[in-house]
Amino acid sequence: MSDGLGMRYAFIGPLETMHLNAEGMLSYCDKYSEGMQRVLKTFGPIPDFSGATVEKVNQAMCVKVPDDPEHLAARRQWRDECLLRLAKLKRQMQSQ
Repeated sequence: MSDGLGMRYAFIGPLETMHLNAEGMLSYCDKYSEGMQRVLKTFGPIPDFSGATVEKVNQAMCVKVPDDPEHLAARRQWRDECLLRLAKLKRQMQSQ
């Protein structure tokens, strides 16, 4: 893998990537906060992925993309189409 999350970040940024990679921001933080904290501890002071902080981020993300299954699925489909188009562009650029 050479691109990691960078291609997603190009279209939707890290917070919406988190929001769409689970059933919303709250679900993402619930599932992955322990792992994120383990990695972040190697960087120094780390943010808390719970309580008021995650609620505020969740509210902002739900304004952009409500966390019900239909809205998440539609936005994921849009994201995936963007990624397919970007991958196609990258292949075209590499062949030149």
